[in-house]
Amino acid sequence: MAKKKPARRVPPSASPRMYGDGKPSAAAQAKAGGPQRPAAAATTSNPTGPRSAANLAVEYSYVLGDLKRLGIIAGALFAVLVVLGIVIR
Repeated sequence: MAKKKPARRVPPSASPRMYGDGKPSAAAQAKAGGPQRPAAAATTSNPTGPRSAANLAVEYSYVLGDLKRLGIIAGALFAVLVVLGIVIR
């Protein structure tokens, strides 16, 4: 006989779930008469726009050192595995 599934609990309406970043949407602000940004202001500033190569080199200067260290550790562990494989046989 199949087991009964427990009844799903409905969240209380006093604490509704939030989806997104917690800020009201533009449609909700328009209904409430809240502040609206002009469309031109939204298109002129792009925080995720293209970055220069010099800026990226400064931001990620530590990556090359980390990759070297990771390669050395991986090589050492592989060598240990090879040695252990030879010794165990």
